Amino acid sequence: MLGMALTGYAQVTSGNFQYEYKMVRLDSTWDAKIDPALQEYVDIKRQQMAEMTSVVIGHAERTLTAFVPESPLSNFLTTLLLERGPQYVDDPQFDQCDLSILNFGGIRAQIPAGDITVGDIYDLSPFDNSLVFLLIKGSELRKALMRFTDKVNAPMAGVEMVYRNRKPVSILIQHKPLEDQKYYKVVTLDFIAKGGDHIISDIEFEKSVVTGMFFRDFIIEEIREMTKEGKSVDGRLEGRVEIERQP
Repeated sequence: MLGMALTGYAQVTSGNFQYEYKMVRLDSTWDAKIDPALQEYVDIKRQQMAEMTSVVIGHAERTLTAFVPESPLSNFLTTLLLERGPQYVDDPQFDQCDLSILNFGGIRAQIPAGDITVGDIYDLSPFDNSLVFLLIKGSELRKALMRFTDKVNAPMAGVEMVYRNRKPVSILIQHKPLEDQKYYKVVTLDFIAKGGDHIISDIEFEKSVVTGMFFRDFIIEEIREMTKEGKSVDGRLEGRVEIERQP
């Protein structure tokens, strides 16, 4: 327990086993006796991490931030995932996807204007979330999207939604009305596919393909590719979400 003084030993017997434990202070008391070998190891790892995260991978024309219901940063990330994500799946059925879905809670930092480093992307996406490809029937996809409001939704690419009185009244996929009997190819993250943030928590998939590519590493690799192509990082509001104002 944090800050608790040493209280000696205690024994607990359970069945054929006997456990012995003691309470110790978890504070600076233990800093006075640092193992030199351990400290050297930590210093080396810290230096290696600093060298890795300081590597510049691209350039942003302006600071990109994320906010509901649509933002420059979320638009950039979902577009990147939709357009470049399919190259990381070993299934020809997903060579081209209809839409991508992320979650605002997973975007933990902005992309600053100027040079972009590996560390910036680690700050933005610190989780080990992998790319996942899903085949979803239109009726199931509609069920998920109809739960959204203008204040509680998810960043997407390939989707245009209109809200009236906070509820969706129009859903377009690739500029065409969502069809209940059609099957749509979706690229997202395993966190979301497993029910994270309840975006598609109760939606049935016709097919699911999990990749070994972390979203964070995907962003880093693709920004590097953009840099090689002479492109800078940018994102803009595009009218993916429209909120009708009532008189």
